[in-house]
Amino acid sequence: MNSLYHFYLTFNPYLNQGNDPEYTQAHEFYNMLRNLVQTDPKATCFWGKMISKNREARVDIVSLQKVFEQNNANQFSTHLYITDFQNLWAGKIKNITELLPKNANTLSFYQDKKVEIWFEIEDFILIEHGHNNTALRLQDFHINNHFSQLEISGLSPFTTGVKYPCIIEDRRFDQFFDELDLDANESTHLALKENPNIHRSNTQQVTKALTNYIFPEELYARIPHAAKLEIETAELDIFEKRHHNIHKIAFSYLKALEIVVNDLIIHHLKKKGVAQAFFVDQQSSPPKILLSDINGNTVTLQAFHKNFSLNSLLYFIENALKHNNPEFKKAFADQKDLIRYLTKDFTDIVKNNHLIEIRNAIAHGDQEKVTAKDAMAVRNIILGFGSTGLIAQCYQIINKEKLRHHYEVTEFKETPKIKSNLKLVG
Repeated sequence: MNSLYHFYLTFNPYLNQGNDPEYTQAHEFYNMLRNLVQTDPKATCFWGKMISKNREARVDIVSLQKVFEQNNANQFSTHLYITDFQNLWAGKIKNITELLPKNANTLSFYQDKKVEIWFEIEDFILIEHGHNNTALRLQDFHINNHFSQLEISGLSPFTTGVKYPCIIEDRRFDQFFDELDLDANESTHLALKENPNIHRSNTQQVTKALTNYIFPEELYARIPHAAKLEIETAELDIFEKRHHNIHKIAFSYLKALEIVVNDLIIHHLKKKGVAQAFFVDQQSSPPKILLSDINGNTVTLQAFHKNFSLNSLLYFIENALKHNNPEFKKAFADQKDLIRYLTKDFTDIVKNNHLIEIRNAIAHGDQEKVTAKDAMAVRNIILGFGSTGLIAQCYQIINKEKLRHHYEVTEFKETPKIKSNLKLVG
């Protein structure tokens, strides 16, 4: 596939005077859009790239439009990543323009400021919170494309010499808005979905506990944003002693596991450029991944952006191996251990503990089938409780060398014993 490019901007939170220091113009923008789409799902807000009043606009809007059009042609959303290095936000771009349209929704913050480019945003989310998490995530952004003369393998708060907005690639291949995975009673915007880092005060304590006792920080950074939201929301419910919601907690972990396996299998096929070789039957419920276009009524996996059920994913892997599918084999040539784990130990744990049936029961309102004891066991199997959970095990397998120092002593050198030449005289 063609490379998937996005845009990256920084902003100065101290320019938004009169507010709490923690409440930046990005928070204000998020709240404005969130309030608007509650009453009008088609509402948008405009984020501006400011320049000094004595400077001339020099943004290359033609290149930005080319990226936007190319992503649209490949059926992917274009993201606007915005950071003050304390938080990292992502917006779904609907349009790019040099002039602010009449009656457009935007912040009063931009009044009397010079703006050289406007991004029309239709959805907006916080994806990282805190200096460390934000810095780790920025390392996944790299610049190496024909739109720029620069070549930077990973951005950081100390990156200099870039021209904003810069065109970047995201190694994580995150598709926040394309893979909108909300329940039927939820809105069609991620901005309306609860985000613990914005709406709950104890999130930092919970994420610190997670990275101290369950997931090493660099492993947790690999977990998809949507899965982390499920994990953090569930753990907050436990931390705040909301055990009456134990089925919701179990369901959050089952969804997190599903998102992780989708990331490890489906995203990997897309990143490797072989997703066009597989097909999705959208008429089946849930949708199935096929090795060939058997009925002519399918779409390619490349063009399908929803998450698959865990059962569909495990069946697909088994089917691809059974038929020795060359594209699947090529894509996972360097990840044979992961495929071996998913088809053996992982599948056994899922089946023996009825995880798929439990997910379906809770999803369809049959909570009475799942006792509180079993619901907590589901959480412990997936998260890990006295043993490595399913999610951590997957990432340990594919990042063995990178994560090895967390599970093995690798740097200790024993001091050689000095042999004495002295003889004892009796």
